[in-house]
Amino acid sequence: MFNSLEILRLAQAHASHASARQGAIAQNVANADTPGYRARDVEPFNAFYDRLRTTPTGMTGMAGTVQPHLRPDATPATRTPDGNTVSVEHEMMRAASARQQHETALGVYSMARDMLRASLGR
Repeated sequence: MFNSLEILRLAQAHASHASARQGAIAQNVANADTPGYRARDVEPFNAFYDRLRTTPTGMTGMAGTVQPHLRPDATPATRTPDGNTVSVEHEMMRAASARQQHETALGVYSMARDMLRASLGR
């Protein structure tokens, strides 16, 4: 029942994307001193959601089984002499953005849940 409701699928995909982005940020911070490490980020949400919607249902089951692709950061904030492209300050800004994205997804999910409860009379 809940998989057929697009707003719930969108909220779940948004939360999954934010979670994957937070994982990429954590990896970047952990490798901030690794020579030659290139900072990574996940694909933009719209590309992830388009890919999610075009994946056959039999292959995914739920929205959370398709994960956003990790890719090297196209525009690194900095590059050290040893080739590392991680900027801890930039990663902290990304972390705040990912947290906000996750909170937005939870807010949408909560509102959809409340609307379902209201329609059921609970």
